[in-house]
Amino acid sequence: MKTNQSQKNKTIIFTLVFILGIFFVSKLSYAQTWVQTQDKIKENTQQIQNIESKMTDLKDNYRLLYDGAKNQNDQLGNLISYSGYILAILGLVLAWYINRQYEKIKEMKDIVESTKKYIDGHSEELYEKIKRDETVNLLDRLENVPEDITNIIQLLLSRDLFEEDYIRLKNPYLKIKNDTSQVMAKNSYIILFMQHFPYQTLKDSDLKTDFILSINSHYLSTMFDRDMKNFFDQVFKYLKEFGVSDEQNKTIIKNLFYFYSKSRFQTCIELQKFIKELLVKYKLNNSDISVIAKEQAPADTAYTNWLDSIFT
Repeated sequence: MKTNQSQKNKTIIFTLVFILGIFFVSKLSYAQTWVQTQDKIKENTQQIQNIESKMTDLKDNYRLLYDGAKNQNDQLGNLISYSGYILAILGLVLAWYINRQYEKIKEMKDIVESTKKYIDGHSEELYEKIKRDETVNLLDRLENVPEDITNIIQLLLSRDLFEEDYIRLKNPYLKIKNDTSQVMAKNSYIILFMQHFPYQTLKDSDLKTDFILSINSHYLSTMFDRDMKNFFDQVFKYLKEFGVSDEQNKTIIKNLFYFYSKSRFQTCIELQKFIKELLVKYKLNNSDISVIAKEQAPADTAYTNWLDSIFT
């Protein structure tokens, strides 16, 4: 009985000890868990504080970025606005420039067209002016280089010279007149005097003798029909003015008709007719001219008969 009772008491005590053990173990475990939980809470609290701090920093940074972006947008807007004004001004300037260039091009086109129209309407006049300017330049060159006449005589023979050009030929001729090495140049000047200025040369005491002595069939044959007619016209004009009684003037008549009879114009009926018209024009006595001309070769029957065909 006692044994059973004692066994029963042990069982109760063991149970109480076991329960108390479990209780203390659970308390101890709870205490440890509580400490760990507190530590975790502290750690989480610190992390939350850190996150809140970062969030504050992020908010500040966002504010800075926002304000910066806003300022940049404002500046960009202002820049775009200013750029718009500048582009508008540049557009106006460019439009004015283009319009000005167009006006200039139009003006130049009008000038070109008017110039072309003037040239088309005055081409011959302009050609003569250009040729005249070139002729003057050639004559002026002779003043400095008289002997250059041999290079340009053909150009001058093919052009009409004016009365004022006579002195432009005379002055360079006088510079080489006594130069025995310039025979070709002197002959070139004489040919030009005969073709262009027979009247002025016969009146000029500085050139008259050289001119008369140079009348020969060679020089006469180098002339064209028009030049030959002009030569006779100018000589008869001189004889009308100064008469035929002077010995030099008689020599003019003798040389002129004698070498004319030996030239390529000897049988030119048109020239003979023209001479007869000149005798009437300048009221020269046919008989007087004929008698003087025959004195050059009185024994030459063919020559005297040829003269009779002109003066009768």
